[in-house]
Order: sequence, then C-alpha cells, then structure tokens
Amino acid sequence: MNVTSQNYYNNETGLAPSKHNSKQTVCFKYSTQTSTSPTGRYNSSFSDILRVYRTGEIVLFRVCRNSQSKPPLSSYGTRLSTGITSHGRSQIRRAVASRVVAAPSKPVMLTLTTQEILEDRVFKRHLASFLDYAKKIASSTFKDYVKVIDLQQRGTLHSHLLLFERIPTDSFAKLRALWADKYELGPGSFDVKYLKGNAELAGAYLTHATAYLTREHDAIRMGRNGKPYVRTAFAGRAYSISTSLIKGALPIELTFPLSDARVHSLAKSLSWTRDGYSAHKQCDSFADAKAHLASFGITA
Repeated sequence: MNVTSQNYYNNETGLAPSKHNSKQTVCFKYSTQTSTSPTGRYNSSFSDILRVYRTGEIVLFRVCRNSQSKPPLSSYGTRLSTGITSHGRSQIRRAVASRVVAAPSKPVMLTLTTQEILEDRVFKRHLASFLDYAKKIASSTFKDYVKVIDLQQRGTLHSHLLLFERIPTDSFAKLRALWADKYELGPGSFDVKYLKGNAELAGAYLTHATAYLTREHDAIRMGRNGKPYVRTAFAGRAYSISTSLIKGALPIELTFPLSDARVHSLAKSLSWTRDGYSAHKQCDSFADAKAHLASFGITA
C-alpha cells in the first residue's frame, strides 16, 4: 500500500480496505461515511466510475487515480487461446444486444471449416482474405459480425461468423466458390444456417447463437465421440468483433468523486464482488437501468 493510500485509510475510519490490495492498486468498499479528511478537503486520488450498458447492466468501479498506484505495463509473448475469456464473452453478448436494439436482424450463422488438416497460419490467411472479399461484394451483410475461431477435434481450426443480415443470392454463390473451390477447402466446408420466422424467433436464435459462440471449454476437451481433442490451445485471439458492432457495446461512462452521496446510495442497491472492487446490477433493459439510476439522481 503506498503512502497516499495508507494516509487516506487512516483518515477514513469508515472505509475498509479490500482483499485485492497490492502495491500498485488499492480499492475500498463503500461506506455511509463521507470521504473527506478531518480538514474538510476531498481526496481527489480516488473516484467512482459508473458504466451503463445497452444490455441493462450497471457496473460501478472504485479506482485510485494516483499516478504512483498505476501498475507497470506488462509485455506479453504469443497469446495462446483455449477459448473465449470471460471478458470476451461479455463483449460479444453486449455487442449482439446493442445490434438487436439498433436495427432489425435476420441472423445468419456462417461456419467455415476445412476437409483437410491445415496449418493455423494457412487457415487464418484464407479466412482474412475471405472476409476482405466478402466486405467488397456484400458490404451491408458483413458490416456487423462476430467472428470466433475454434479448434476441431482433429486439431485444425474452423471459424463461425455470426451475421445480422442475409447473404445476397449472387454473393452467396461467389463466396462459397471462393472458400470451397479456389481455396480448395472442400464443398462441405461452407455451411450457412438461416432463421426463418418472426422477430421473436430471431431473438431466440441470437440468444442461442451467442451462447454457442461463447461457450466454455474444459481443460481437457472431449469430442462428442468421447475421445479427447488432438490439442486444446492455439496461437492468437479466439474472437473478433467488427468495428461498427463493437461501438454499440461501449458503455455510457460517468465519473464521480468518492464523496458523492448519490453514488453511496446507489452502491447499496448493487451486488459487490468479494474483494469490494466492483459492484453489478442486471436490469431487464437499458430503459430500466436508466430509471434505476434516475431514482438516485443520476442521469445517464
């Protein structure tokens, strides 16, 4: 705990340090006490960040903005993916929800596989070229998408693309020929599933598709035949979200001083994590989340 944080804790008997203490970051649980020092001055090193998402989620963070408390930048080697992380699952879920709210959807699940076992770099090169071409001939369809790369049981990669518009008939034939014939990945390696039905069915399909894309895998992955996967990890990121789609998943972000009474009142209605670092509430809709905040005098 740095000197600034220690002095602040000594002055604030109503605030308890969290279990997530480290030399770089110190967070505190909420209290009904004000957060002024005995001299009446506010400690500006701490603040509250409130995020409101289109999914109706309300997330409250307590952070220390003291420059001395920032953790050092980490350098990473090659990323190894076994599946989508919890952060990735939240991003995908929020991005899909924002797209459904923004415009009508006719969801499509496009699956790209390979009949032969290819090296990862070859498959990824084909996939990148395929997307570049698809954006040119069917720009509206491939404007918003979620792409997930996953392992097949035999050890080669395959990809799922969740789209929100139907692929035009003339573009469909060209894309299938590109993937199956030009790249020589086989006639059964290009699979499209459309949903026929009303808006309610489309919403149900999107919920199911999102859950399928973001499913968790065991440390030792097993196939449907009961045999283990040839490998359980691959280099690179397991998912990506189109630029236009990820913008809708970004939250409305508000920052408050630690002493703001409105935030203290709001904090009592939220569920805290074990370490007291963040609090969360899931409302049924974005409108309900805004109404909940408005009851505490907070306008999002």
